[in-house]
Amino acid sequence: MSSVLVRTTLLLVAATILSAFSGLSSDQVKLLKDPGGWDYIKMTDSGIQTEHPCFDGKPHPELCSGRLTFGTDNKFMQSVTIKGDTVPRHGTYTLEDDQLTFFDELETRDGPYTIEIDAQQKSLLMYTSVVRIELILHKTLLDKKRKDKK
Repeated sequence: MSSVLVRTTLLLVAATILSAFSGLSSDQVKLLKDPGGWDYIKMTDSGIQTEHPCFDGKPHPELCSGRLTFGTDNKFMQSVTIKGDTVPRHGTYTLEDDQLTFFDELETRDGPYTIEIDAQQKSLLMYTSVVRIELILHKTLLDKKRKDKK
């Protein structure tokens, strides 16, 4: 009986250790699904161009902006505005450990992306072998804009 208890305890400890090194914490998942969404900051694509001119790490609100929102129902909404034209995108997503895959309104698969969430900086990094996308929590961007105006 005690050997079964020891094996069960070891399995639980191993599972806890493995989960600490793979995937996202429950706090990170909660942050990912913040209802205010995430604003695009920087995009690079080594397959097409080095850096997207709208999302080069500096805000260009008069030229372009973009927001990505993850619903608790595994649905996403994306809105990108470039020179006054808004391009919406929506669909579903799957999140398995730290792998995020999108399926848009036409069921086109995009990903999987490896994601990293920095809860302290309120930042989200999504990347593949050729694409790197940096986002910031919308609330955090608004707070930074307010501070910059003072």
